[in-house]
Amino acid sequence: MKATVILAVTLVMSMSTDAYQYDWVVFKDSYLSAYTQDPKFFNNLPEAQRVCLEKYDCGGVTKERSGRYTLRKGLIVKKSPSAEVTYMNPYPRMYTPGFTRVYESFAGGYVSIPGHSYVYGSLIAAQNACLKENSCEAVTSEPLNSNRFTLRRMSHGKLMASPSDETTWKCNYKYYPGKYLAIYAKNGSVFAYTYLREALAACDKLTGCGGVTWEKTNNRYTTRAGKDPHASPSGEISWRKN
Repeated sequence: MKATVILAVTLVMSMSTDAYQYDWVVFKDSYLSAYTQDPKFFNNLPEAQRVCLEKYDCGGVTKERSGRYTLRKGLIVKKSPSAEVTYMNPYPRMYTPGFTRVYESFAGGYVSIPGHSYVYGSLIAAQNACLKENSCEAVTSEPLNSNRFTLRRMSHGKLMASPSDETTWKCNYKYYPGKYLAIYAKNGSVFAYTYLREALAACDKLTGCGGVTWEKTNNRYTTRAGKDPHASPSGEISWRKN
C-alpha cells in the first residue's frame, strides 16, 4: 500500500523590521537539500531570515533537529525523516519553476477571484495561487504598495514597462482542472514527482514537455508530452505549458 505524504503548510508573518515585511511559507517535516555558500549556519530564525533575503542563492531556511537554522538552496521541499522545519524565502532572487521574471514591468489588470484575494504577502504564496487560477497570467510586485504581490492578467498577451520599479513573474503554464494531458514526457525513465514545483522545474527543462498532469489516483505530478487538455474521468488536474 502506497503511503501518502502530506506536508503541513502555514504562513508566518514578518517580524517588526523591514527584513520581515513578507510572509514566510512554512513547511513542517520538510527540508531543502543543499546548503548555500557561507554564511549558512545561525542560532536564531530572525538572523537566518535576514541573511537569506540578502543572498542570491538562498531559497529558504531549514531548522535542523539540533536546533540550528541553516540557509538552503532551491525551492523544492522534501519530506524530512527528522522533523525538520523549512521556512521558504518569500522573495527568492533565483529562478522559480513555472515562471519567467521580467524586471521593470507590470501586467495590466488585477485578477478578480470571487471569495479569494488577489493580494499576497510573499512571491511564493502569490505564485502558488496563480498556478491554481485559470485567468492568472502573471504575478507583479508593487514596491510602492507595501511590497505586495498581486495576481495579474496581461494586456493583449504583453507586459508593460513599469514607471515604479515593479517586477513581474510571467506564468508559463495555464491551469486546467478536471483535465489531463496525454502521454508521459520522460527525462530518462523519470516522469513522476511528489510536488508540483518539482514537476514544473523538470518540464521547464525537458524538450518535448507539453505540461504537467496531477494524477488523483496516484497522488503524483507527471510530466506530459501532450498539449491539448482532455476531460478526465478521474478528477485529474493539468498545467499546460504556454
